[in-house]
Amino acid sequence: MNETSSIILAGGESKRFGEDKIFFDFRGKSFLERALDVATEIGGDIVICVRENDKIRKYFTETKKILKKREQAGKKIVMPQIISDDKDCGFRGPLKGIYSSIKVLKGKTALVMECDAPFFNFEAARELIKKLKLEQVNAVVPMWSDSTVEPLLACYRTKETTLILKILNNYALNLKEHFLFTDAVNILRLLSSVYYYNIFDMMKNNSNLKAELFININSKKDLEEYGCNEKINNKGVSKSVKIRKSNRFFNLKDPAGKPYGILANALYFWWVYAKTGNFIYLKKSFEYFKKDSLVYRNNELHFMGNKILNLLPDPFEVLRIKNK
Repeated sequence: MNETSSIILAGGESKRFGEDKIFFDFRGKSFLERALDVATEIGGDIVICVRENDKIRKYFTETKKILKKREQAGKKIVMPQIISDDKDCGFRGPLKGIYSSIKVLKGKTALVMECDAPFFNFEAARELIKKLKLEQVNAVVPMWSDSTVEPLLACYRTKETTLILKILNNYALNLKEHFLFTDAVNILRLLSSVYYYNIFDMMKNNSNLKAELFININSKKDLEEYGCNEKINNKGVSKSVKIRKSNRFFNLKDPAGKPYGILANALYFWWVYAKTGNFIYLKKSFEYFKKDSLVYRNNELHFMGNKILNLLPDPFEVLRIKNK
């Protein structure tokens, strides 16, 4: 698996946790150490992305302690590259961290791990990487049965994902406050092929896995509950499914070409609307976004299908009525 690089997102503010969860000791290991254990076992290069430059020194010191501990235990060590968020990009939150990190990776595939998931392990990572190769898609993302997804515990094709992020970033810088695609799930929306891997299907395929591995920890109460093996019920109807799309996105830096595909046109007309304020383009954009959402809803992926429509403004409330 040396062809797989790892991104560890360490930019969270830990407001609900009460202290910096990245360094919190849980059963003898910090959240950061647990993520590094997984990344090191994968074998490729590792990037840890923090929010600000002044945090790099602290993470470097903690990382050296973790590597020394691994070395003393006779385990493999890999020195990660520690970077801060790219200040010249138009994204916010985890999307900014992924964009900042993926550009410097060496591997053909990239495993993204947020430090908020301390139960995530090498077995879960290996299952995602294996599925990416088997399905021959651009991304594999864990999905709960209610169709919510975990894009920050997912595996991506590096080249294809980098290209999509560059396109999105051009729109973000150009649109500024009118940019809608702030959530990391929109990487999945723009990629040409994604396998949405139901976590309970994953458990059937690999008896070593359990649903708790994919849980995000936001508070110490969460940690207590799931650390005591509280079981997660399989509620919902969404099954594993592969979604394929065909899009040629409008390049804002080279506007000679035309957009092709449902989502490419949706994004293009949204850009025109944001620049002109002309309601006609809002309507065109909304209709294309509705068509794109149907791709997901027809496959019981309601989370992906409804998320973007709920963000779109509808000043006269006529479009949203038609959508119901």
